[in-house]
Amino acid sequence: MANSFFQFKQFMIEQRNCGMKVTTEGCLFGALNLAPASFQPQNILDIGTGTGLLALMKAQQTEAKIDGIEIDEIAFQQAKTNFENSPWLNRLSAINVDLLEFKPNGLYDLIICNPPFFQDNQLGSNHQKNRAIHNSNLSFEDLATGISRLLNPETGIASVLYPDYEMGLFSQKMEERGFYTVADVQIHNRVGKPIFRRVKSFSRRQPEVKTTKTLIIKESNGAYTEEFIRLLKDYYLHL
Repeated sequence: MANSFFQFKQFMIEQRNCGMKVTTEGCLFGALNLAPASFQPQNILDIGTGTGLLALMKAQQTEAKIDGIEIDEIAFQQAKTNFENSPWLNRLSAINVDLLEFKPNGLYDLIICNPPFFQDNQLGSNHQKNRAIHNSNLSFEDLATGISRLLNPETGIASVLYPDYEMGLFSQKMEERGFYTVADVQIHNRVGKPIFRRVKSFSRRQPEVKTTKTLIIKESNGAYTEEFIRLLKDYYLHL
């Protein structure tokens, strides 16, 4: 039987009760830091925190206060436990709330989200997994509106992970709300394979230079690429 947890170098993710488990692309997204070196967020929002993976990775990277909101009560309890068992419990808060109803005390410097994206796929019998992976629970429109409402308009940055096609649809919603793309990362599973996932960062301030890059997870022989190892070596136990 597979482990119900994922052990990182500085923290552990218990994921038995979450519809969305730890994924390689999620870890890669959490490890990416596409903002300028001068950008030091004081508060971060993780929308749909799930296990709390992204929030915990950002807690390791920064000194920021981090809120992870989660609509699913069971996943929220799992994230809360993972936060409490981490070295950064004093800076992490899990909140059981729908994004549309979330009313924080202030705006956020950085918003991150690894949202559900399946649109027309047949729903399975696992209702919790359906909620975690199907965007009927967090549409492109709702996510873009939530980011627009909660992000600091002067200095804030929002980073989102989607498949390539879905990213195009979401980017249009962000552009309609006055956001510019400041970074665009294309992720490929292996050399020569099509785009697997895409990470984009958005800001209301037009960038002087947009960061564009390609990341490949594995070489053709199945070994992790040097770039992947560089990004994940502070997190993965056996890198």
